[in-house]
Amino acid sequence: MPTISLRAGLALAAALTIAACSGGGSSTAPTATTPAPAASTAPSASAPAASAAGKINANTASQDELTAVFETAGISNASKWAREVAEYRPYPDDPTWAQLRHELAKYNIDPTVLEQIIALLEV
Repeated sequence: MPTISLRAGLALAAALTIAACSGGGSSTAPTATTPAPAASTAPSASAPAASAAGKINANTASQDELTAVFETAGISNASKWAREVAEYRPYPDDPTWAQLRHELAKYNIDPTVLEQIIALLEV
């Protein structure tokens, strides 16, 4: 069985917990028979504040929370991009993420990575 980092385990546990608590009777919500990830424990107050849709609030999440979500999504240099996302707050409610796109463009970010980051964020 592959080993996952503690951050990734906590991010996964938080996402599963949030999905289970969101209600709606979704068949994708974990059941009592679904085993917890091996490297995780009960979510703590520092677990990523991701929504049921798997997004994290760009204005309120800590840099560590952003890093954990980015790492879980497989984004390279997750800590660097989390630091930059946190640095340029607050973000307006803009579906195009124009401000963030402008700021990250200064670092010659790969367009695919930029789209991955934006897909994980909400305001």
